[in-house]
Amino acid sequence: MTTRPRVGRLERTRFGYGFVRVGEGEDDLFVPPFAMGTALHGDLVVARYLESRREGDAHEIVEVLERSQAGIVGRLEPRGRATLLLPERPEYPREILLTLHGRSSVPKGGRAVVRLDVKPPEPLLGTVVAVLGTDDAREDSWVVALEEGIRTEFDPQALAEAAGFDESSVARAAHARTDFRNDTVLTIDPADAKDHDDALSVRPSAHGMHEVGIHIADVSHYVSPGGALDLEAQARGNSAYLADTTYPMLPEALSGGLCSLVEGKDRLTLSVVVDLDEEGNVGKSRIVSGVVRSAASLSYPEAVRLGREGGGGIPSSLALLDRIGRGLRRRRMEEGGLDMDLPEIRASLDERGEPRVFEETKRLPTHELVEEYMLLANRIVGGRALTKELPFFYRVHERPRYDKLRAFFEAARYLGRSGAVPFVTEAKQLRRWATPGKTTRDRIVNLYLLRAMEKARYDLVDVGHFGLGMKGYAHFTSPIRRYADLANHRIVKRYLLDGSKPGGDPWAFADGWMSAGVASHISSTEMAADDAERAVLKMKAIRYAQLRLGEEARGTIVGLSSGGLFVFLEGWFIEGFLPKRAIGDPSLTLAEHGFSFRSKRTKHRFGLGDPVDVVVARADLERREIELALRTRAARRPKHPGRAKKKARGGRQGKRR
Repeated sequence: MTTRPRVGRLERTRFGYGFVRVGEGEDDLFVPPFAMGTALHGDLVVARYLESRREGDAHEIVEVLERSQAGIVGRLEPRGRATLLLPERPEYPREILLTLHGRSSVPKGGRAVVRLDVKPPEPLLGTVVAVLGTDDAREDSWVVALEEGIRTEFDPQALAEAAGFDESSVARAAHARTDFRNDTVLTIDPADAKDHDDALSVRPSAHGMHEVGIHIADVSHYVSPGGALDLEAQARGNSAYLADTTYPMLPEALSGGLCSLVEGKDRLTLSVVVDLDEEGNVGKSRIVSGVVRSAASLSYPEAVRLGREGGGGIPSSLALLDRIGRGLRRRRMEEGGLDMDLPEIRASLDERGEPRVFEETKRLPTHELVEEYMLLANRIVGGRALTKELPFFYRVHERPRYDKLRAFFEAARYLGRSGAVPFVTEAKQLRRWATPGKTTRDRIVNLYLLRAMEKARYDLVDVGHFGLGMKGYAHFTSPIRRYADLANHRIVKRYLLDGSKPGGDPWAFADGWMSAGVASHISSTEMAADDAERAVLKMKAIRYAQLRLGEEARGTIVGLSSGGLFVFLEGWFIEGFLPKRAIGDPSLTLAEHGFSFRSKRTKHRFGLGDPVDVVVARADLERREIELALRTRAARRPKHPGRAKKKARGGRQGKRR
């Protein structure tokens, strides 16, 4: 038990309680609803020990150090000189009283996005940063981006700096680089990809080896340290890919233009060239600045089709890359690491931004093909930086904490897994507990394992990547969309290129754009982008549910809280919440380590992984909730109405007797 005050970010839940995230590798601090004080979701706070409970220690918020800079969406009501903000998101209180700048721009009862002043924390001060009109599905991503603090407009100086480059810049730089334009260079990306920052090529080498080129866009050629583009990219941290909108890290002139390895255009690269055989053995490698011309920009399905068709040229290259990639994967899994199969859910939208259907994206062999080469390039580059003790943004992933792993093993056993629980030191020890199964129960096991894991982040100190089972792993292959990769490219170009003669102090060279503070910032912007992606998908799911009020669905229980059940609707691929009160049994209590509700009255059980028949009862876009009701036997439509009436009548007569 720790009694000293701790500092961290408050994450409040829709149920009123919250957790203070105090740092990597440390336990989160539980805060009950009555101990929140004046703190709001996302605030930087001081928390101290309050009391011990059966569930664990409870803490209270004693000071707000900094207000969150996320936007709060809500309706505004004047209260004299003050304003009453009625937030939509359930993580916030129902009402927030504050002094508001820009209130006159919002009609009474209108919706707006409000950003609070960082200091002073009391009294609350805020500013209207956007006025929202009538409900428009096309604005979902924009609203969520403002909520999460994602920049939606580029600084004019950054736009001007990006516009200052043209195609001639490639020709001017090409003569001093390794020329790959005569090789069959291929990009393989999602069909709707907005940028192409990696490409592959392969050609025979000596002694049964193949020379594979892993070509990465040389963004650092255009984005200089300290310039307007660099400051903008650093502030954004990464691109945010939402359901119907992309907020790129770099302006379109670069992200979709000069930096993108588009088909038929000469483009500058940093290329990792490595000798590989089909068994996954890695030979010599080198890192060079290059120039490429993509022979084809392929989608993942197109690449699968061409590779299977056979023949020379592009199909031949794809088939060879696939064989080598399979060997790399086998070797990597032998060495360590963990591969969890958690399919991605995507919304198919119409032109108005309304969801038509939700679908699981299928994982194709070409996904694994590209992934293996990117992992290899990241490991080669990161390993060289580590050996030379250079400043570098490593991608680190700590070992899971014991308490989180214990919760996972309890969930896995509840769902049918068995065996001795290992003392986990390596990710590969968890493989037998994870599963490549396709059933919802199998996916729940993997989901609980993912929740047990620590979040990957960026750090100047390499502590290893637990999930991949790697040391010296860094991000290098996506400089268009990640600032860490862009910054690492600068170090690579100055100190790690083959044949170069680096000079000067690398830490002095990296000053201002590679530091612990920047690492923390870009880790947080990445989490904000992930949160935004989930939030927009949830909004689309609510819109989908609004059109299906009263409809029945078959679901699976994927989580439980003291307030009810989280249910994944099979075939719909969305999730809703079944409140405990809607089940109509006040004797329900949590049991079996919190993985089931059991009725003291009927002995009925609602457990993790169990199927349940539900009805869509409510879909509230403002509160971001899909509420379900239990589909009772009485509510089910009888197949033969006539017989049902007779049966019902007979039952009533029997009761009278």
